[in-house]
Amino acid sequence: MKNFKSLKFVLTTFVLVCAFAFSAFAGTAVIQFGDPKVTRDKVFNVACKVKSTDVRLKTADISIQYDPKMIEFMEGTNSEGGAGTVRINGKGVGASSGSRTLEYQLKFRALYAGTTNITILDQEVTDTTDNLVNVTKLGSSKVTINPSNTQSKNANLSTLEFSPGELDRTFDASILSYNTEVNADVDRLNISAITEDKDARVAISGNENFQTGMNKVTIDVTAPDGKTKKQYVLNVTKFETGVTNGNTTIVNGQRFSSNAYTITIMIKPDDVPIPSGYKKLQYENGSESIEAYGPNNTPANETPEVFLVYGMNQNGDVDFYRYDSKHGEGTIQRYIPEPNAGNYEELAGRYEKLNEEHTLVSKRFGILFPITIILAALVIILIIILIVITLQMYYIYSNLQ
Repeated sequence: MKNFKSLKFVLTTFVLVCAFAFSAFAGTAVIQFGDPKVTRDKVFNVACKVKSTDVRLKTADISIQYDPKMIEFMEGTNSEGGAGTVRINGKGVGASSGSRTLEYQLKFRALYAGTTNITILDQEVTDTTDNLVNVTKLGSSKVTINPSNTQSKNANLSTLEFSPGELDRTFDASILSYNTEVNADVDRLNISAITEDKDARVAISGNENFQTGMNKVTIDVTAPDGKTKKQYVLNVTKFETGVTNGNTTIVNGQRFSSNAYTITIMIKPDDVPIPSGYKKLQYENGSESIEAYGPNNTPANETPEVFLVYGMNQNGDVDFYRYDSKHGEGTIQRYIPEPNAGNYEELAGRYEKLNEEHTLVSKRFGILFPITIILAALVIILIIILIVITLQMYYIYSNLQ
């Protein structure tokens, strides 16, 4: 009897839990959106529908988000919002209480060509008994915005300005890559990128948290047609006196430049050896004296036209670089160690020794050459004599037969 009462209690509890769950979520529903295709600058509607097959619906409270750069919210059924979010709250359009479908019309304006999505952030749907409805599927809207026939394909910048710093050349819309340099306390640039077409869009990336060395900032321009694009690149080299890069220190902002390279001079750490065949020199670069490295046979108090410096290139690579100060603004290339590189005295000695060996071989060959000619001639004469003797013997033998 006692077991029967326990079983009855369990069953009663189960029925009450099921009844509570059923009353909390009396039915199910799905939320659907339309996927409109429109033309830029046009106003269009997006339909949002809440549908149920097992309960009659009363109201819906739905929060959605969209890209305000692509579309602009105008108005909607029991809706309000803007700047990227809209809240739908209330009954649907043209539907009486107790319908199995709640429909809401949202009006937007297409700003730029391309595709964009409208998605649900949060929702709550109730039925006519004020119970919550379990929404089993959250839809979304894909808006396709086509360019108008008159839309421009111009993705050019008209001006590119920033502070601090300046471009390494005069801005030209057809030139896509530029260089600039900033001090150690600069982490980002204040950039003004103005487009030739006022309806073109600009997106800037990489303009934050600059590190010592080269930093890449990109300015992406999309023409009003939404398809034509152009990317401008700004290579920002960050350096200044006393700033460290690993275990190296920049020297007074000193640098060497050529058409392809800019080398910022660094203080060589003690644990980095001077390349074999080179010694330390002092080079006067304007009003500053920097450490350079020339061949071991470089006279005292002189700097050769071609020498090495320890520095950092625009990509942040710290190493030895070969600088040729003779040609125009100078040429720079990465130094690659070679056997006996820079030891010109040793190289000169090796050349002299090879030259003497070559002279000796030439003399020997000069003596052997006429002897070789005479021997060759004697061999030819012997061959002719053997041929003549062989023919004579053949003639005598033929007559005897």
